[in-house]
Amino acid sequence: MNLIESFQIALRALAAKKLRSVLTMLGIIIGVGAVIALVAAGAGAQAQVAERFTSLGSNLLVVSPGMSFFRGVSQGSSSAQSLTMEDVDAISELATAVAAMAPEYSTQSTVVYKSKNTRTSIYGVTPDYLTVRNYQVERGRFVDVLDVDTEARVVTLGSSVVEDLFGTTVDPLGKMVKINRQNYLVIGVMASKGAAGGFENQDDMVFIPLSTAQQRFGGAGNTKVTSISVRAVSGDHMDLAEAQLTAILKARRGLTSSQTSSFRVQNQTQLVEMVQETSQTFTMLLGSIAAISLIVGGIGIMNIMLASVMERTKEIGIRRASGATKKDVIFQFLSEATIISISGGVIGIAFGVIFAVLIHRTTGILTIVTPVSIVISFGVSAFIGILFGYMPAKRASDQDPVESLRYE
Repeated sequence: MNLIESFQIALRALAAKKLRSVLTMLGIIIGVGAVIALVAAGAGAQAQVAERFTSLGSNLLVVSPGMSFFRGVSQGSSSAQSLTMEDVDAISELATAVAAMAPEYSTQSTVVYKSKNTRTSIYGVTPDYLTVRNYQVERGRFVDVLDVDTEARVVTLGSSVVEDLFGTTVDPLGKMVKINRQNYLVIGVMASKGAAGGFENQDDMVFIPLSTAQQRFGGAGNTKVTSISVRAVSGDHMDLAEAQLTAILKARRGLTSSQTSSFRVQNQTQLVEMVQETSQTFTMLLGSIAAISLIVGGIGIMNIMLASVMERTKEIGIRRASGATKKDVIFQFLSEATIISISGGVIGIAFGVIFAVLIHRTTGILTIVTPVSIVISFGVSAFIGILFGYMPAKRASDQDPVESLRYE
C-alpha cells in the first residue's frame, strides 16, 4: 500500500466519525488561531510604538536635568535645575553633529476661558520647536522670533485644550485666555498628534514664547530651561551628537568624563530599540502562552487516536492478515493524525486572521498578521500531529495479527 492509499483510507475513516474528528481538530484550531491573533496584536503594538516615537521628531536627543540631593537623599529624576540658555549657546556654537535644537521651559498651570478651565502643560518654546519635535500647526501660527524677543503674551493651543475650552463650535483664534491669572492671545491651534508611545498626551499642552515662560513662571532674570531638544544631523550622527553634548556640558561644569553629571542625554533611537525589544519579548510571551493550547490539541489527537486503535483492533488484524506490513499500518494511522492537524491548522489560520481583524475593528488596537506567524503556527500544528500521532500508530502496528482477529 502506497502513501496515497493510506491517506484515502484515513479520509474515509475520519469521514465515518465526523463529529469526533471535528472535536479533535478543535484544540489545534484554537491554538493556531490564538497564536496568530496574539502575535498580530503584539506586532501592531510594536508598529504603533515606533510610529509614535517617530512622531516626537527625527534623530532626536533630549538633554534634561539629572538628580539633585538634599542631605544625601536623592530628590528624584529631573530635580536638578542645571540647564541654562548659556548651555544652549555653547551647544549651538560647538556641537558640529547638531542640526537644530529647541530649549524649553515647562510647567503645569490652569488655562481659563470664560467659565471653562483645564489644567495642562505649559511649554515655553522657540520657533525651532516645530521642526525639532515634528509638530504641525493646523490653524493660525506658532510662536515666532519676535514673540520670544518681546516676551509676548501669546499662546498656541493643543487640540485637546481647544476642545476642553472652546468645544467644536467656537473658533479660538483671536480669543483671550488666562494663564496664571494673566491674559494671553490665542494665535494658533496645533494639529493633533495623540499620545507618544504611552507617555504624555501631545495634544494636551499649550505653547508660549520661551522668554515669557521664563519670566512669568521662573521669575525676573531667569535664564534656566527645563530641557533641550536636539536634532542630530542624521541618524548616523546620533552617537556623535550624544558624545558632543555630554562633553560640552561637562566641560562647562568643570567635570571630568568619569564624574557624575547633573544632566542626562536621552537618545531617542536607543529608547525606541529598548521599547521595541520589550514589546517583542511580550509578544513572544503571548505567543508562547497561546502555543500551550497547541500542545493540548496534540494530546487530544493522541487520546482520540489511541481510542481509535482500540476500536479498530479487529480491522488492523484483518489488514495484517491480508498482507499489510507494520509500515502500512503506521502510515494509515499517522495519516489520520496528520490530516486532523493540518486541517485544524488551515482552519485555525483563517480564524486567527478573522479574530485579528475583529480585535482591530472593535477595540481600535492595531493588529498586523505576519507571514512568519502563519508559517510557524501551521508548521508547529503539522509537527504536533505527526509527533502525537506516532505513538498510537506505532501501537497499532505492534499488535499481533492473530490476537487482533480474536478481539471482540
